[in-house]
Amino acid sequence: MNRPPDAGLSAPKQSLKKESKLPAPQVSACGDQWMMVDWHEHPNANQAARNLAALLRREPQGFCAEVVAGVRTMAMRLPGVSDLQDPGQTAQWREQALAWLTEKAKEALCWPALKGRLQILQACYEAPVAPDLPHVAECCGLSVSEVIRHHLDSEFVAEVIGFMPGFAYLGGLNPALKLPRRDSPRHKVPKGSIAIAGSQSAVYPSATPGGWHLIGCCPLRLFSPLKDPAALIQEGDQIRFERIGLEVFESLWSQR
Repeated sequence: MNRPPDAGLSAPKQSLKKESKLPAPQVSACGDQWMMVDWHEHPNANQAARNLAALLRREPQGFCAEVVAGVRTMAMRLPGVSDLQDPGQTAQWREQALAWLTEKAKEALCWPALKGRLQILQACYEAPVAPDLPHVAECCGLSVSEVIRHHLDSEFVAEVIGFMPGFAYLGGLNPALKLPRRDSPRHKVPKGSIAIAGSQSAVYPSATPGGWHLIGCCPLRLFSPLKDPAALIQEGDQIRFERIGLEVFESLWSQR
C-alpha cells in the first residue's frame, strides 16, 4: 500500500530557530574530491541529511557530482579532473562548496521533513519466525504482547539504505524496545526477518549474518533486481507494520 511522495523539494526559506547547546554542523574534506557534513547527535540530523541531499540532487550548484545521505551525515563528491579538464578548478569548487555547505547545513536543521511514501509492511510475530521475541520482552521488562504493540505503534522512517541491497535502517523505534545488539551474531538471519537494535528496526531482504534481535518476519519481497526501483523501501519512506497471523504469513510467503 503506497502513497506518492509529497511534491516540491525546494529548500524552504525559513529563519533559523534558536537551538540548544548542540554541536554546530561540521563540514570537512574527505580526500581530494569528497566533502562530509556531520550533524552529530542533533535530533534533526537525519532529516537535515536527507533534505540537503535532495536539494543537491535537484540543484547540483555546479560543484556536486554525487551525493550520499547517511543517518547523521551527508557526503558530496566534487567533479574530478576528468570531469573538469582543469586541475585548478577543483580547488575553486572546494572553496565554493565549503562556504555553501556550511551555510546550508545549519539551515537544513530547520527545514520541514520531506515526506516519502507510506509503506505498510505485513508482520508476523509468531513462532517460529520470531525467535528472539521472548528474550526481547524479558530484557525490556515487558510482556510479549507489549513488545508487539510497541513495534506496531512505532512510526518509522527509512533513514538510510545500506549494509546490503534493499536493507533500510528504520529510525523511530519506541524507546521502550531499545536494546544493544546480540552478544553473538547469527551466522545466518533468514530472509524477511524483522529485527530491532538500538533505536532502529529493519527487515532483512536476503539471508545474511546479522546481530540484531529477530522479533518477526515480513512476507514481502524487499529487493527485486529486475524491477525499477529494485528496492521496495526507498530513503525517506514512512513505514508502518501491520500484524498478520502465521497462516496468512505462510500463504503470502508462498506467493512471493
